[in-house]
Amino acid sequence: MKTYAIILAGGIGSRMETVIPKQFIPIAGKPVIMHTIQTFRDYDPKLEIIIALPDAHVSLWKDLCSEFKFDIEHQIVRGGKERFFSVKNALERVPNDAIVLIHDGVRPLVSIKTIDRVREKTIDKGNAIPYIPSPDSLRVLNDNGSKAVDRSKYIRIQTPQGFLAKDIKEAYNGEYKSTFTDDASVLESLGKTIELVLGNNRNIKITQPIDLVIAESLIEE
Repeated sequence: MKTYAIILAGGIGSRMETVIPKQFIPIAGKPVIMHTIQTFRDYDPKLEIIIALPDAHVSLWKDLCSEFKFDIEHQIVRGGKERFFSVKNALERVPNDAIVLIHDGVRPLVSIKTIDRVREKTIDKGNAIPYIPSPDSLRVLNDNGSKAVDRSKYIRIQTPQGFLAKDIKEAYNGEYKSTFTDDASVLESLGKTIELVLGNNRNIKITQPIDLVIAESLIEE
């Protein structure tokens, strides 16, 4: 069964306090998203890679590929206003009989072991999303303020999230809802049970300036 990886690179980096979008900021010698793509290529050289980019960033991306001599083969599709529409556009390039891994471009430290666990669980159970336990104490907000909750009952979700292409494409044919926070929540709208696999602690999502410092340190390590 052929495997496709959809790498989402549609963010504008509003929280990064920089002009250039966060996925294109260089760390450890090359832009963030190039590290991400390289990990997927290292996992499987035969993987079909699709990058979802806003129209305004396509030219910049091509210039960066030339500047950094980045020659990993990939397709480019138009990103949408919301993450939902970027994924929907990319899924049009994926055949129904494939496995698809959907990943945030600004998670350059995903491990090959995590990618493999997601793919193998998807083959076995039809979908898979990686998680890590919450190390922090948690509270839930309510009308009276907040209340402590048992953190062992809560987990933190990562990407890549894996799916049988026919299932996730069916889910994305539905209407967009603001409650869709990731691809698993879209699949759940069909009444599907979500399967979990262990992720990796270093698989951080770069959203703020401090994350760049952490990611660069971990990559160089």
